[in-house]
Amino acid sequence: MKKLRLITILVLAVTLALGGMAAADDPSMVTYTGQGFSNGVLETEKCGLETDLGQDKDFVVGEDGAYLKWVLTAAGAESATITGPWGTFDMIQAAGGAFHKATDYYPVDALTGFPVTATWVGNVTGNVQLTVSNGCPGLVEKLTVTKTAVTSFIRTHDWDIAKSVETEKGYKLDNFPKIWLYVDGSGNEWAKWIVDVTYEGYEDSGFNVSGIITATNTGDLPAVVTSVSDVLGGTAIDVDCGVSFPYDLPVGNSLVCSYGTDVASKIEGMNVATVTTERDEYSGNASLTWGDPTSEIDKTVTVKDWRKPPEETKVLGTVTAPNGDTFTYTEDFAWADFGADDCGAHHIFNSAWLEGDSGQLGSAWANLKVNVQCIDYETAYAKGDDAVCFIPTFANWGWTNPITPGTYTWDLWAGAGQCDTSKGTLVGSVKVVYDAATGIVTVEFDLDEPYILDETHVYAGYGMFPLDRRGRPTVAPGLYTNEGPFDGSAIYVIAHAVVGIPDPDFGP
Repeated sequence: MKKLRLITILVLAVTLALGGMAAADDPSMVTYTGQGFSNGVLETEKCGLETDLGQDKDFVVGEDGAYLKWVLTAAGAESATITGPWGTFDMIQAAGGAFHKATDYYPVDALTGFPVTATWVGNVTGNVQLTVSNGCPGLVEKLTVTKTAVTSFIRTHDWDIAKSVETEKGYKLDNFPKIWLYVDGSGNEWAKWIVDVTYEGYEDSGFNVSGIITATNTGDLPAVVTSVSDVLGGTAIDVDCGVSFPYDLPVGNSLVCSYGTDVASKIEGMNVATVTTERDEYSGNASLTWGDPTSEIDKTVTVKDWRKPPEETKVLGTVTAPNGDTFTYTEDFAWADFGADDCGAHHIFNSAWLEGDSGQLGSAWANLKVNVQCIDYETAYAKGDDAVCFIPTFANWGWTNPITPGTYTWDLWAGAGQCDTSKGTLVGSVKVVYDAATGIVTVEFDLDEPYILDETHVYAGYGMFPLDRRGRPTVAPGLYTNEGPFDGSAIYVIAHAVVGIPDPDFGP
């Protein structure tokens, strides 16, 4: 096997060495096999109208200066012709015996595929060779088209907000958290407001593709551009080149065009631009890549809170997508914050909302009911063991108390109409001290919880009742007088007060 393979190689080598000779069955013809080109390129190029074509004076080089110069080496030949894609031409014999001919230019693959042959007349001896000695592919039009595709879109973020309120004691009425504030402070408690901000995702819009198309003349000839077109997602879009067509594009210069169009979504694929000239078409493309959004709306939102009463707004903080957050704050409620003048039912309106680039995005409410215990004010009188009712001497009730020097502690009754203590409320006591040495009477009111002492009036005198300006007996508290110091004999004392009694029916 090794010996046979060696023989095969030797035969092939001999064939290659004789490749330019006339074939044994047709000694007057040779076929061109690519001599003069190297990797498809002419080994020697002479371009331009001034090219010396030797004895081929009758050959006129074309407008683009393209030609091939053929040489047939066939010693002993008297005449020769060459046949190719251009037809058949007589070759010219030069000094030294070689034959020459200039023809139109064709690339090597077209020549070897046609094929090109040379024939001769005469008794040829030695090696026969048909080759391209030199030539010129000619001046060519060539445009290099590049383009960019810049994508842009807007991202709008969505949010949700919820608000609730919890109380320390957790009492509710009609599904509303409710606080009961008692006069004695036993109902004082806190309320906690809770604001939950949830990120709901985003929506993209405003999709746009724009870019630059650059056509550069990288050839040998000026190009006449007749149009520039662009196709995006299978649809033609407008291109602005800033010139009128046809447009002359000199060698080395560039034509720069711009485009931009809105699209319905993040389309994919290639964006293809085509530049058309009087001779040809040239194209360039750019792939569509959608990156981050060009701008983002409501990416960061501010959380605001509003309370009424009083009307006040505060900022709780900010939240940035894609994160949510929870904001809480605690508010203390006490009876003293309202007082007797502002007692009754209160409805605390509390809202929270989000503010972003597009304004207010949403809001949520949480309401709290606060009931403040009211105070009923009643007339109260001290009643001692020997007390005498104002009735029937006067129409209104109350007591005058006879005393002698000493110390007394009497019950203080409020609202005891007709001097009937079963109808009244025992709200405290009154301490009376009659000092025989000084003749001075002191009266001290002491109220029980949760009663409130609002006004006091005291009468001390020898008569059972004080006298008005006309000298008539009266029990009007505003006319009470103190006639002391006394001489130690028996006197009368009336201890009157206006007492605040928290609403006994208040509470859940």
